[in-house]
Amino acid sequence: MGLWTKINALISGIPDNRVRIDIASTINFLYNVYAHGGMSEDQLRGELKEICRTVVELSNPMLLPEDINDRAEVLADELIRDMKIEALMHRVRVRFGGAMR
Repeated sequence: MGLWTKINALISGIPDNRVRIDIASTINFLYNVYAHGGMSEDQLRGELKEICRTVVELSNPMLLPEDINDRAEVLADELIRDMKIEALMHRVRVRFGGAMR
C-alpha cells in the first residue's frame, strides 16, 4: 500500500471532513520536511506517533490507552516505511530526471 493510500485508510474512521483534511495535510507537511532533509527519522517518528495516537483515539474511543499506543506505534512505523520509499523515489527522479529527456 502506498503512502497516500495509507493516509486515506488512517483518516477514514474520522467523520469530520475538516479534521481529516487537517490530519492529512499535517502528515503531508511532515513528509515534505523529512524528504527534504529538514528532520530526522526519530523526529518524524515522534510526530507521527502523536498524530496516529490522536487518530486512533478519535476512531476507537473504547480502546485502552496501551492498545491505543500500540496501534499508534505500528501505524507510525508503516507511514515512515512508506515515506522513506516515497522520498527515495523523489530523490532519484530529481537526480536522474534530466537524463530521461
